[in-house]
Amino acid sequence: MTNFERTDAADRLAESKLSLLQASIYAIVGVQLPFFAIWLSSRGLDALEIAALMAVQPVIRIVSMLVASHRADRIGDHGALLVGCVAAMAAAFAMMGLSTGFVPLLVAAAMVALAQGPLGPLADGVTFGEARRRRDLGLPQLHYSWVRGWGSVAILVFLILSGPVAGSLPVEDIIWLLTGVAVLACAASLVSLIGLARPALISGRRRAAPMERVEIVALVIAAATLVQSSHAMVNTFGALHWKAMGHDDTFIAFAWVAALATEVVVFLMAGRWFGGERNAAYFLVAGGIGAVVRWMLMAADLPPTGIFLAQALHGASCAAVQIGPAYLLAELGGKDRLAQSQAWLAAAIAGGTSLLTFSSGPLYSAAGEHGYLAMAAVAFVGLLLAAGVVQITSGHRAKAEPLETRADAEPERSGA
Repeated sequence: MTNFERTDAADRLAESKLSLLQASIYAIVGVQLPFFAIWLSSRGLDALEIAALMAVQPVIRIVSMLVASHRADRIGDHGALLVGCVAAMAAAFAMMGLSTGFVPLLVAAAMVALAQGPLGPLADGVTFGEARRRRDLGLPQLHYSWVRGWGSVAILVFLILSGPVAGSLPVEDIIWLLTGVAVLACAASLVSLIGLARPALISGRRRAAPMERVEIVALVIAAATLVQSSHAMVNTFGALHWKAMGHDDTFIAFAWVAALATEVVVFLMAGRWFGGERNAAYFLVAGGIGAVVRWMLMAADLPPTGIFLAQALHGASCAAVQIGPAYLLAELGGKDRLAQSQAWLAAAIAGGTSLLTFSSGPLYSAAGEHGYLAMAAVAFVGLLLAAGVVQITSGHRAKAEPLETRADAEPERSGA
């Protein structure tokens, strides 16, 4: 085997390990999303207590992801902290299983959120660290969107599999299913990190280099937050609205499977077929357009085929708005903020989604499906900001002479 073949095989193995890492941290969502609230109800919590417990978690996640990502960037090692967080999440789920009463469950749920919040930014920090290493060494490009796409594949697979498994268990044992998946995720994330190139650990406190182009970072985060937050109404009331229209549970389930399937397709194809990093700003614009069209369609009294068509736009309205900003912030934030820049974005989206989720309640009560017009307006503002990102970043690249002189090599070298 030649040196080139060895390097190519090692690069493919590293990409597979990173894909496993992303899949391992997102698998739990496929079980947690449909069954966590059901389990809480089985423990005797009423609707108000469940709502209060669920409302606390996003706030905890915002704080923990900002603190943990800053710490990981400071010491230069994202993987070790990530494995610790996954292990802590498994322990917190187990603690919930042994708890009774609202206050103990609230504390345990806060511990779950504390451990779970940093996982996405830390995994992105590992992934973009490998991508930057390859770029610096002149190695073939790492496609972030392909790697991240396996996280969505894991959600879809576990969402499909968890239904029959959970249905065969007593409802009070669902928490042990969640604990088991978390333990599996911990083992898989640990295995995925073995053999990956690790940065040299930094002793003492390191001062990050000043960030350039702060205004572009803020514009990217604002645009992505508006578009992603506009999903609040469909995430909260989509299934209830379709149920009120007379559709059964099977239809509702397949409507969400259609959305997740298109998300997977976009993730897996974006880097290799649609330019990946080179078109990062355009992914943000495409996501804004997809969201505006999707909510305009949802505002109408759609037949079943129309609902599936609108859900199929999830790949644009959601996945594309994850891909574009991730690439942009990994570059704009610099090597000292690989996880932190992603945490800023995740925290902003969590805050925006929380605000619009709260607002969508009275909006849906007053206007029904016509409330989606308000979500379309929010997404349209995000689209306008995304267009500004395209204009600014295009101008910046036009002035960057070194990139022009390496135009032939860039597709193979760039990846962060």
